[in-house]
Amino acid sequence: MIADYLYIACESEYYTKPDWQDWADRQILKKSQVEYWIYDVSLAKNIVELGTAVCEKRVEERYYTENNFSPSDTTVGYYYLQFIENRLSLRDIINKLSYEDDPANTSSIHYGVSFYDIWKEIYADEKKLENPLLIQKITKLCEPYQHIALKQLEQLELYSYE
Repeated sequence: MIADYLYIACESEYYTKPDWQDWADRQILKKSQVEYWIYDVSLAKNIVELGTAVCEKRVEERYYTENNFSPSDTTVGYYYLQFIENRLSLRDIINKLSYEDDPANTSSIHYGVSFYDIWKEIYADEKKLENPLLIQKITKLCEPYQHIALKQLEQLELYSYE
């Protein structure tokens, strides 16, 4: 599921263009044999080209390997990592989570702590963004998904094709 993991990290903006290119370049430099799609990742100029580069490999991986986590749950984990690394503001993570909270998405965040209730609080009073209890609610909501993202990042670092 390495291509899927890479794409989700990039689509969530946890990995940026320099990150995905560095990942691919490290694969190219350390291995005697590299899958063709990794060269395409190295040369991808934007997320659209990256998606094209990993598309076929993602389909192949999904056919042969079972993934126990939804991409949306993993994305929530990446958003939370960005938040705790101060790469996303509280307002930004709330905006991003509002998309993932849609039941039409595959994320399960709408089953636990109700993100919609958190969103309604903020919508009713912007000053709630300054309330430390809000950060605790976001942490309670997102922390379990952080582990999914960390596990996938670990797999990206350990990846070896030979």
